[in-house]
Amino acid sequence: MRSSRSARFTARRGLVALTAATALAAALAPAASADVPGWTATDGAIAVVNDGITLVDTEGAGDTYATRGSDDESPAWAPDGSRIVFEQAGTLRTVSVAGGTSTKVYDGTESGRSASHPTYWASGSRIVFAAAKKLYSVPSGGGGATALLSSGGGCDTHPSAAAVDSVVVFQRNGSACATKTPSIVLYDAAAGTQTTLVTDAAAPALSPDGTKLAFIRSVDGHNQLFSINTDGTGERRLSEDTADYDSPSWAPASDRMVVHFDRGVTETGGCCTTGNAVLTITADAVTRGAVFPYGGRSPAWQPLRKNGVGRVWGADVYGSNIAASRWTWNTVGQSEAGLKNASAAVLVSKDSQAYALTAAALAGKKGGPVLLTSATSVTSAVQTELKRILKPGAPVYLLGGSSILSNSVSTKVTALGFQPKRLAGTSRYSTSVAVAKSITGAPTDVFLSTGTDYHSALAAASAAGALGKSGKAVVVLNEGNRLTASVKSYLGGLDPRDTHIIPVGGSAKYALTHTTFSTWPSTYSYYPVTGSTHEATAAALAKFWWGGPRNAALAYVDSWRGGVSAAAAMNVYGPLLWTKADALSTDTKAYLVKGAASLNYLAVFGGTGSVSTAALNSAGAAISASAGQWGYTPFYNGLEPVTSSTSAPLVAGSGLTALRTTATR
Repeated sequence: MRSSRSARFTARRGLVALTAATALAAALAPAASADVPGWTATDGAIAVVNDGITLVDTEGAGDTYATRGSDDESPAWAPDGSRIVFEQAGTLRTVSVAGGTSTKVYDGTESGRSASHPTYWASGSRIVFAAAKKLYSVPSGGGGATALLSSGGGCDTHPSAAAVDSVVVFQRNGSACATKTPSIVLYDAAAGTQTTLVTDAAAPALSPDGTKLAFIRSVDGHNQLFSINTDGTGERRLSEDTADYDSPSWAPASDRMVVHFDRGVTETGGCCTTGNAVLTITADAVTRGAVFPYGGRSPAWQPLRKNGVGRVWGADVYGSNIAASRWTWNTVGQSEAGLKNASAAVLVSKDSQAYALTAAALAGKKGGPVLLTSATSVTSAVQTELKRILKPGAPVYLLGGSSILSNSVSTKVTALGFQPKRLAGTSRYSTSVAVAKSITGAPTDVFLSTGTDYHSALAAASAAGALGKSGKAVVVLNEGNRLTASVKSYLGGLDPRDTHIIPVGGSAKYALTHTTFSTWPSTYSYYPVTGSTHEATAAALAKFWWGGPRNAALAYVDSWRGGVSAAAAMNVYGPLLWTKADALSTDTKAYLVKGAASLNYLAVFGGTGSVSTAALNSAGAAISASAGQWGYTPFYNGLEPVTSSTSAPLVAGSGLTALRTTATR
């Protein structure tokens, strides 16, 4: 049983680490899986450009349109098959395979950096593309573009990335793009290296597991298809005829490939001088299968990978709080796959939301859960949980003065064998400053959010805590449209040229911009995050701070206690999102659909009274290629069952450039 549970925990948490390079088999037999452990792949549809982007099967049959734009070019699939990125007149757009309008994620037409040949990278969190002779990357949900390579010469085009690792291959020509025989270079972001794999080669296509690539080379005046292993061995010619080949794309789960060709002459029967063909590649031969019975070009083979949704809950909201801790933290002396070792804990009063608002930021920094307890005692459930996760002598932080958590709470913590550390001021606002100072004396990022409502503050605290033990991000609170003396003094002691000031919500922005700081420069930058609803603000913060998260937490919008549990349990893995109980909130659903390229896992906190089965199902469908492409796991009391259901009833701070705003006193 223990082995089985460990494997499933690994699958759950393994989604977090999919940006790391993964060692897989060096070669694949026909129909063998090109899988990442815990995230299996099967072959889906083939996207081709044909007066828009059309989805067809391996026989070329089917006429489902993903897009209908005559300028739509170069489709590429997200690693889970949920979205397509494509080029449209120099811009990049993404569209859900489930349908709907496309979303613009990059526009370089005005800057002269028109995009071409996009490819999803880093588990779908970013899109790499070519523009103005260089490679750039952009968050898959949209945002500022950054140069991919800090060094390297020539004209770099045609990037191709594997499904889940840090590698990108691309074509490199001379500086004029056509004056030098092209070569193919492999860039490994994890190692920071660039390696020339093969010369006299163009248009690379990396296999889903990152072990091989296909490329084009001119032989006797015809563009022929070749392959090579990414370790530089095993170069092989795959076509030997008079056709010209281009745009190869590997099948996600086998040694098959779809490739476009142009024969230039009419074949027997008058068919198919140009089109797409499916090739089956074995050690002995290359077999050409179906030739699509109509045109189309730039084929791209869809991977179908299952995402995951889990529900974490207990008998009531306090039981769910303990369940969230058990879901995240190891028992002392044990090492459960996918769980972390706690080094501290944070206690907040179960009756005082005001003093719990910044707790998740502190918990992320100190490495432990946020636990809800009585104002006058440590509940038996919390005592049990503290003893389960902490070594004797570990610090336990109490947020608020003795009127919020009494001295008897501190005394009990001592009696349990831990070190109580009280962080308190005269109000929720000065207490937020005390928490911030406990996190760091030199913050790199300061979130400002209202202390009179919990939604924005909890989302901000989750973001600040996401940086973990090395983080230097904090949250302080505004009082309506003003700053209290303690918060004003704290902010006044910072330099906005060195610290990012991030107001979350309209009142925070107003309070910041209507306060004069005598020590600040007359003109300064800040980064406002706002939305029209609580859900929209949390989603905007998620897009701003995480860019392309792999995981997210979903909590009931009307439960601050559920939000505290969710923020603390998930904050180093992904953002906190809000939803209505009976149905997935519209703004949250829109974020999930647009972020589906990177989102592989959703953790829903609370029972069906907090997040209904219908809302949970809608969330799973939103991040996946189809209703059947996600699995559900219940974690009652934070523990995984012996058997899990297979279907439902079921790089922080990346947005600073886009949100930078200037204020002048």
